[in-house]
Amino acid sequence: MIALPAEARTLVRQRVCFDDLLELPDGHRLVVSGSGPNHARSAAFRLLEHKVDALISWGCAAALDGSMNAGDLVLPDRILSPDGIEHAVCPEWHDRVRQALAPMLPVTTGLLLGSPKVVANAAEKRELHASKGAVALDMESASVASVANTRGVPFLAVRAIADPACMNLPNSVAVAVDERGDVNIPKLLRYALAHPAEFVALARLGKAFYAAANTLRRTAHLLRTDISLTPSADR
Repeated sequence: MIALPAEARTLVRQRVCFDDLLELPDGHRLVVSGSGPNHARSAAFRLLEHKVDALISWGCAAALDGSMNAGDLVLPDRILSPDGIEHAVCPEWHDRVRQALAPMLPVTTGLLLGSPKVVANAAEKRELHASKGAVALDMESASVASVANTRGVPFLAVRAIADPACMNLPNSVAVAVDERGDVNIPKLLRYALAHPAEFVALARLGKAFYAAANTLRRTAHLLRTDISLTPSADR
């Protein structure tokens, strides 16, 4: 499960859109859900209807730990949902993926916090890190983990940092992005033109997302069949 088309392009080269369900090599399936817990939950159930035997939440996250940088990889071992329920990932799957990546790519484990909304400012990120002890935050993984645990299928989350804990998201993003995660470019540009400092903030965010996307591409390349719940015998 991937929230945004831009994140999906870390796994596939073709143009993708919201709600697409794609067939990937090795029998994998990918749904571009749209951002947020409700879209993620619907996508997880949609994948289960196609008889998948495990679920992965793949994409970007916001850092809560101030020591993390844009592009850092998070492979959480626990997911804390907004209602306070903690979900574990599949430990054997998690360990195998972590061990496959560790010699070539730094991996941060720990708690990933689920959020029902975008956390846009650095002060709120610091507060969440202090109160919850989470290293990072996203809006989708908790919903996918909940569906996986309810249905009794293994779950894994793979996330790269697209905005560090010290970063405030540009106001133009809040103005121009809808609840699905789709960006209204004319609205974004109108706001930025009226507030020129936004262009600097947007460039900083773009650079951070580029770093996260590169990490996800590298992760996919390094893992190859190891991303599967059961790797193929000829790996």
